[in-house]
Amino acid sequence: MKKRGLSLTSLLLAGMLTLTACSGNGESVTEKMGEDNSGGSQIGAANVPEGMVDTSQFQKEGPYIIGFSNISVVNTWRMQMVRELETAAQEKGVTLYVTDAGNDTSKQVSDIQDLMARGIDALLVAPGSTTVTNAVTKKALSQNIPVIVFNSEVEDESAFTSYVGTDAVEFGYTIGKWLVNELDGKGNIIVLDGTAGSGVNEMREDGLHKALKELPDGGENINILATYYADWAYDKGKQSAEQALAAYPDIDGVWSQGGAMTQGALEAFQAAGRPLVPMTGEDGNGFLKAWKAAQPDGFKAVAASDPCWMGAVALDTALSALNGEPVEKYNYIPVPTITDADIDQYVRPEYSDSYWCNTKMDKAVADQYYLE
Repeated sequence: MKKRGLSLTSLLLAGMLTLTACSGNGESVTEKMGEDNSGGSQIGAANVPEGMVDTSQFQKEGPYIIGFSNISVVNTWRMQMVRELETAAQEKGVTLYVTDAGNDTSKQVSDIQDLMARGIDALLVAPGSTTVTNAVTKKALSQNIPVIVFNSEVEDESAFTSYVGTDAVEFGYTIGKWLVNELDGKGNIIVLDGTAGSGVNEMREDGLHKALKELPDGGENINILATYYADWAYDKGKQSAEQALAAYPDIDGVWSQGGAMTQGALEAFQAAGRPLVPMTGEDGNGFLKAWKAAQPDGFKAVAASDPCWMGAVALDTALSALNGEPVEKYNYIPVPTITDADIDQYVRPEYSDSYWCNTKMDKAVADQYYLE
């Protein structure tokens, strides 16, 4: 996994993957061209810009078959992400095989093996673990199948060709910085986390603690009353907030890394008749609608976005690799944010709560799935 500095725009230069093969005279390729640990060939690497990966070894003619190993469709974000990826594949004439591991990392490994057995040309992976899929994706690379990881990072840079997605640490930092500023650096907060053990969950929370450490007192006057794992889900977010409200008479803020969880928390505060406090979340339409409705009561919030269209960007990256074009080792999408000042640009009152507002989905497709 990338080692991060403190800059909001920090990027990691390409890692290295050792690929050893035998040439016709028994001489190893690495002996002829030097070691390469970047998830791509070193051939022609002299012409590849820094931070990019040479993909000439993957170049082949289309049409292409691309496999997508998804850890789960446990929430509405993941459902919309898959829809946007499928739409992009159809538009580009790509055959897309999609698997769903049901949040089981062992099954995700077998899913990837199955996709490889089906003769895929490239592999997209939204991993459920920072480590579990690394061995099987290395095997894919050894078979000249480019591996594009997106949505959640993995620790071993030699296990993938390119990563696409927001920087999860910066995501947590961005909303954490907003919350501590709203609280003037002091107060009692609760934390609503996603799924325990998930890499993106842990990195987002790292971002919160980064924001706390930057306070003049190192965050000593921000008291985290409790942390709840709510799986980025509305019902679990609401239940967690209800537990917190019953246990703690003074809650000054809610740091939540998921929109549906925040929607549930907001409704829990309203049902309990407790004063509304600043909350963080994501760009789920359900949260944005509840936020907009609560603005007259003085409710303040911020929403970061993990764009649902990142799967389509991962697809484009895979196609670039199959064309032999250099790709970024880390393609970080800047973390978009929604504030009280611009919520009207994103909230969609005519759509269901399960719609995610930072989208590139065609309106006709969105109407088909989300109009109420």
